[in-house]
Amino acid sequence: MKISLEWLREYAELDAPVDELVRALVDTGTEVDRVERAAEGAIVARVLELSPIPESTRGVRLADIDAGAAEPVRLVTGAPNVKAGDLVGYGPPGTVLPGFPEPLGVRSMFGGRYSSPGMLLSAAELGIGADASGLLILERGRPGQPLHEVLGLDVVLDVEVTTNRPDCMCHLGIARELAAALAEPIREPSTDLPEGLLSATASAQRAGVQIDDPVGCPRFTALVIEGVTPGESPDWLQRRLRAIGLRPISSLVDVTNYVTHELGHPLHAFDLDRLTALEGGGRAVTLTVRRARPGESLECLDGVTRPLHAGDMVIASAGVPVSLAGIIGGAATAIGDTTRTVLLEAANWEPTAIRATSRRLGIRTDASALYDKGLPDELAPLALRRAAGLIADLAGGHVLRDPVDEHPAPLPPLQPVELTGAWLGGFLGYPVDVHDASTVLVHLGFSIEQEGDRLTVHPPYFRRDVRIREDVAEEVGRGLGYGRLPSTLPGHRTPVRQLAAEDPIEERVRDVCVGAGFDEALPYVFGRPEVAGWLPGLGDGRAPMALLNPLSDDWTHLRVSLLPGLCQVLALNQSRGVPGAAVFELGCAFWEGERVGQAPGSTPDGMDAGLPPLPAEPLLLAVARHVDGDAAAAAAALRHAQSLLAWLIRDLSGEAAETEPAAIAGLRPGRAAWIRAGGARIGLVGELDATAAERFELRGRVVVAELRLDGLASAGRRPQRYRPVPRFPAVTHDLSVTVPSRERAGDALAVVREAGGALLESVELRDEFRGQKMGEGRKGWTFRLTFRSPERTLTSEEAQEWQEAIVAALHARCEAELRA
Repeated sequence: MKISLEWLREYAELDAPVDELVRALVDTGTEVDRVERAAEGAIVARVLELSPIPESTRGVRLADIDAGAAEPVRLVTGAPNVKAGDLVGYGPPGTVLPGFPEPLGVRSMFGGRYSSPGMLLSAAELGIGADASGLLILERGRPGQPLHEVLGLDVVLDVEVTTNRPDCMCHLGIARELAAALAEPIREPSTDLPEGLLSATASAQRAGVQIDDPVGCPRFTALVIEGVTPGESPDWLQRRLRAIGLRPISSLVDVTNYVTHELGHPLHAFDLDRLTALEGGGRAVTLTVRRARPGESLECLDGVTRPLHAGDMVIASAGVPVSLAGIIGGAATAIGDTTRTVLLEAANWEPTAIRATSRRLGIRTDASALYDKGLPDELAPLALRRAAGLIADLAGGHVLRDPVDEHPAPLPPLQPVELTGAWLGGFLGYPVDVHDASTVLVHLGFSIEQEGDRLTVHPPYFRRDVRIREDVAEEVGRGLGYGRLPSTLPGHRTPVRQLAAEDPIEERVRDVCVGAGFDEALPYVFGRPEVAGWLPGLGDGRAPMALLNPLSDDWTHLRVSLLPGLCQVLALNQSRGVPGAAVFELGCAFWEGERVGQAPGSTPDGMDAGLPPLPAEPLLLAVARHVDGDAAAAAAALRHAQSLLAWLIRDLSGEAAETEPAAIAGLRPGRAAWIRAGGARIGLVGELDATAAERFELRGRVVVAELRLDGLASAGRRPQRYRPVPRFPAVTHDLSVTVPSRERAGDALAVVREAGGALLESVELRDEFRGQKMGEGRKGWTFRLTFRSPERTLTSEEAQEWQEAIVAALHARCEAELRA
């Protein structure tokens, strides 16, 4: 946002150097991105000689000028009022002029026979006057001297205002900040209408308003100004608008733009005669504030006709929209050179509606930028009166008294905030004198009641962001200066890092997944509902919840599973030539079917009281791996994912994972299973089917898995006990068996662990075989068994005895047979 320093000085004595003013803004929390000077790069030049151009029939001449360099500069000028010896303004190539879309360059003229590096400048081109008929002749200066030093040209600050401070999105707001920082009084612009400008007629006799949607429009104010004569705005107003990048149009339009950037409240001016004609004549018109209806559209001021949606707020007349509320006006009722009666409107609009419409239509105006931050109700009538007074002064006419003011849904009044000096000092970290705190707050516009060490602080109407005592402490800290914060070492010992058993579950799971060869991905939590249906994962059967204000057409709903996002990550990697990616995500899904309530008043300001319950946000882990190989490679990746989930389940809860083959949406039949623990279904693992892979634009095979972690976390992890490094070697045997095809690996592993006894340190399913060699209706498994004793070295014979016991148990419970 651009701020004119010359404009700011109307409201406060800001005579300090520019660098000090910038530092004061930055120190109080307003970022200054850039300091620009009007006509930046322009310098003083002396005209040495003028010579005619034979090819010119319009008096264009060649000018040789001294611009402070070793050699004179030759360029082309058509100005009739310049002569040799004059001091003029010169814009060399690269100069940035107000209203020019690009920096000046070198122009080729008269078929390339002459070149003109930059240009000599008029008052209009410098943005300090309207005269473009000739050059601005200077009374003083030396060649090469920056022009702003001679003319005192305006300085423009490009500032970045935080979202919670809409009051600073205008010149008066920035002036308040600077005046408070420099302990200068603020001069508020007059918003009173002199009696001499007022008509005896009331505005309500010419215009009325009906608000059908008080939520969307809490307040609507309007005034009528009769007998105006539009024309050019005075130089001072044009100069200020040009300084902040706005093009002067006419006195009526310029005033609405001026007040918008002065007070921070947008206005819109209708041609009342056009509105009257639209309604078929009559003395009074009635504006209706409502939501748009199906099939409606509006031709806007920029000449573009835009279709409207049901959620868009509009101002309508005679049953048709005439303005897209809070964003842009309509062409049919726009003011122009023939306008004689103006209906001036200043309303307050609900921010989310304005933000949604602005984003959907791709229109970002100065008005929408202010409204989508939220404006105080009290500002609308002030801006209305200020603009009406300026219009009457600059364009003539008289203002009809008694504005139309409909206020069906007032914002709740600001509440006083109580705090003590002792608390304030403790919060800020250094002693604070309550008198100093009061002085700072008064300079910022607050009203103070003091009783001893206790302060009762009343925020001004434009500071609706101040609600709790911490907000007040921030204002005091800004005013006193954050440089007063003492530099001290922490007053306590740095705690020893927690043991692994006490680590947050997210940290532990991340470590395991990274160790298993997966890279963490962070997809968006938004998506399209049809994409969620391609691979619903653990959210199967749950409808994605729609966003009221979606960021784009691709981000309209909250996700019910993490798997679609990971598949899109794999597809993106494939498209960039990165096959074989393996990724995981640890995050929340959003399930409307498991809504949870919150205690009223659980936020510091109590603003959540009475809100509906929130959707459940289960903590999920999802993994996805692209397999650049055949079915055997996919089977290995599937076992790897299954083992990862089983290990996490045992590590986090102590439960054994059970695999339940099933038909799961989006996964290949025969290669999909639910994961259970403690009797509950908490995960899934499988390979994408061809349809899902095609929808996600994935080539090859993709293995995915998803696990719900919050249930495991609540179950509690097993206590981690120290286990010394083994003193005796292990004995490892590979056991190969065939079993009926219906048998599940999880059941077999449980049998092995049970039969293996205390000396069985670990068991791992190493491979699975299918084919004719296994026999009809059978498959082969290879287990790796590791035996170890903590007290002695085991012999192979002892391990063989335990293995035989395992084989017997597998034969009895799984119909297993040893492979030859």
